[in-house]
Formats: sequence, C-alpha cells, structure tokens
Amino acid sequence: MIDIHSHILYDVDDGPRTIEESIEMCRLSAQDGVTLMVATPHAHDYVHTTHDPRDLKLKVDELNKSLGGHPRIELGCELRFTHEVVAHVCVDKTAPTLAGGPYVLVEFPHLAVPVGAERVFYELLSNNVRPIIAHPERNRVLMAEPERFFGLVEMGLLGQLDTGSVTGQFGRTVQRAAESMLEHGLIHIMASDCHNTRNRLPGLSSAIGEVSAIIGEEGAQKISTDNPRAVVEGKSIPWRPAAAVPTKKRKKWLFF
Repeated sequence: MIDIHSHILYDVDDGPRTIEESIEMCRLSAQDGVTLMVATPHAHDYVHTTHDPRDLKLKVDELNKSLGGHPRIELGCELRFTHEVVAHVCVDKTAPTLAGGPYVLVEFPHLAVPVGAERVFYELLSNNVRPIIAHPERNRVLMAEPERFFGLVEMGLLGQLDTGSVTGQFGRTVQRAAESMLEHGLIHIMASDCHNTRNRLPGLSSAIGEVSAIIGEEGAQKISTDNPRAVVEGKSIPWRPAAAVPTKKRKKWLFF
C-alpha cells in the first residue's frame, strides 16, 4: 500500500514533535504494509508555518536514512485552497507537488468551498498540475451539497478519502458522506492523514474491510495501492470509476 497524505515530519505542523515519533509512525506504517509514504505538511493555511521545501527535504532525507527504505519517504504538502494556489505551486514553488510530480494535494477550509474555486482549478489543470482534494467527505459544504464535488470530479479533479472517515473516527455524519462518495465513484485514493501515534494513527489496513464492503476488494486495492502508486510515479491513475451525482434523501413530513 502507498500513503500519499501523512503528517510525519517532526516539528513542522500539528504532526509529531520529535524525530523519534516520526520514525515510530513510519515504522508502524511499514508494519501495516505501507511501502511508500508522502510527507504532506500543511502549507499556506494561515495556522502553521509554511516551511521552505529545501528544509523539508532535509527532514525527508533524514527519515529515509534512518528507515533504510522501510517505508520510503517522498515530499509533498497539504496546500490550503486560496486564490493564490497557482502561484504557490507554479511560480514561487513554495507548495511542493506530490513526490515532485504533476499532482498536488489541496485542502478546502472545513466550513467552505470558496467562490471561484473552479476557475483556479482550471488554471492549475492548464498548467499540467492535477489537484487531489484532501478528505472532501469532511468538508461541511460538500457533505451538504455533494453534487458540487461531483462537478469538480467531472472537471478532472481527484478525491482522497481519509481512513478515519470510513471507520467512523470522525463521527457518523462524516462516515455516511464517505460511504456515499465511494458508492458514487467520487473517491480515487485512500490515505491515512496520520498525525501522531495516539489518535491519528498511520496505516491503511484498518479501513480496507469497510471500503471493500462498498466498492469491492478490487476497488479497495485500486485506491490504496494502484492509484496512489501512479500518483507518486507521475502517471495517470489506472482506475477511475464512473462518477454519479449523489442522491439526497428526502425528508418525510407527517401532517395531522
């Protein structure tokens, strides 16, 4: 398995504070069957410091030396969406793409999908950079209006599911949104979004059973291994299910 969304670099954001915890997280991932992880520290989110990619690469090299390739670590970032993302990725290059390839992991604010997002994503795509939306199932707007995410997927964007969303870690509402997005072909990659060794754990296997029950064992294999491998290799993903607009359940009213 390959994990393209992880906060494993120490002392850069809300992930581990020490290199010892970073190493432990990576080793736990390896024990779980993960062979490659992309370190994706937060970037341009106005909460955490956006670090120079050269400094981040030094930490990645340090981890790789300690781990001996089990798992291998690559660099990326989790880029908060603003109308400046094109500049961050393509001009000043302060937002590293995933493993240096043509994909970038983008996170919406949890409570909003900013106006004009489609135009910005179109510009990224025009620059041969394909956005992967981090955990859309946890965004309040997309949970309430899933048809908006369908529109983004139709544009060519990809959806990345957090393991904790499908296992119920973030509550039943998020879990239902995750299940619906899987059922309607809106999820292309699963990742851990791990932060520590306490409550945001590394590893992907904990969610394989739930995902397999929804899209089958082959689908679970595709979003945990085949598609993320293509991402880190800079290739087109091999599995892209037909997307459909999620249906909303109608409320039942009782009249007396």
